[in-house]
Amino acid sequence: MSFRTRLQTFVENRQKIQIWYGMGCHNTVTGRVLSVDHDHIDIESYSHESDGQIHIRRILVPLHLILHIDITSAEVEESDTEEDITVNFDKDKTQVSSGLSVVELPEPPRGYAVRILSQLNSSYSNRFSRMCPGPGGIYFAVDGSVWQIDSSGQMTEYARIRGNTTISGLRFDRKSVLYVATIQGTVYKIDPNKSGRVLAQLDGSLTGGGTFLSDLVLTQADEVIVSNFPSNTGGIFKVDRSGEYQVIVGGAGHGTQGLLVDQDGNLWGLEHSTGSVVKRSLDGRELARVQVAEPEAFNFADGFDGNLSMDSLGRIYVTAGRAGTVFRVNRDGRVDSFLTGLVNPTGISFSQDGTLFVLEAGRSRVLRVIALDKADRTQSATALS
Repeated sequence: MSFRTRLQTFVENRQKIQIWYGMGCHNTVTGRVLSVDHDHIDIESYSHESDGQIHIRRILVPLHLILHIDITSAEVEESDTEEDITVNFDKDKTQVSSGLSVVELPEPPRGYAVRILSQLNSSYSNRFSRMCPGPGGIYFAVDGSVWQIDSSGQMTEYARIRGNTTISGLRFDRKSVLYVATIQGTVYKIDPNKSGRVLAQLDGSLTGGGTFLSDLVLTQADEVIVSNFPSNTGGIFKVDRSGEYQVIVGGAGHGTQGLLVDQDGNLWGLEHSTGSVVKRSLDGRELARVQVAEPEAFNFADGFDGNLSMDSLGRIYVTAGRAGTVFRVNRDGRVDSFLTGLVNPTGISFSQDGTLFVLEAGRSRVLRVIALDKADRTQSATALS
């Protein structure tokens, strides 16, 4: 069956589908196919808006720009359906394969919408790690590379660390200098011209265990804070501008995953052994803690889990890979299941305009979580930390 004939069956069955399309970037539209001509597919798209109404619009998508099509629901009678299909496009080649392929989006929190910003290469599934804001977009790491995603979903490789390395933490300072930590213990400093050097080589045994660096943040004084997570034994390092470092937290039970520095200069970390976010001073003194979930909600063997981000209202967002959930810790200590139904979420970050991005490693994609009420579009409190 030809591609155009298959599209015509969507028209006849009033099938709801999702389409990725664009030239060099991934835009998405979900709706029903109204008609197909020689050049375009006519989509009736609809969405729930903040006013409680369903808004409908018509979109014409040029056939030559279609990258991918997925069936999102099976609302026709069983006797009238064939096997669900996936249509994949590789430049000018068209490939149709049988099998079930359903775009599953998590149920958005009330007052929010969830969209796919970019579909990543599934060959790297569950190897996508941290995410942070930076010049011109959002950045994430996979193995030894750092990638940038702009607002249209276009991806560009920004930097690559040579050798057999796995990046576990990345942050930009206010001068667009990128700091990168690898699980092997190396901290790199990369300037905007992509010229890099080793800032420090950390010895994880100093925190009471092995070396498995898990995340990296910057203080307001441009000191580098790095977490270590070889198991539940581990801790937190502080590295100064010259590369000298010291242990500020260490020992059994202190294996730490995600980190953030809040607006007041306090350090927060996800302590795996208790499933808690712990607030500390920069010298390591504990100030407060909130249990987010049981430790079993987090991937024990994956230091990339338990990533943290904070909005300008002081609410902390925490990824829990095994639970498939993004939790939100409110200022009063109350914990909400903010976003559920995910598959191994790892990275999480706010952009400058208040959009929340989630790196869903298990489905190899970046999700964009948008507050429909503009009054709730809070900016990141940690955009450069």
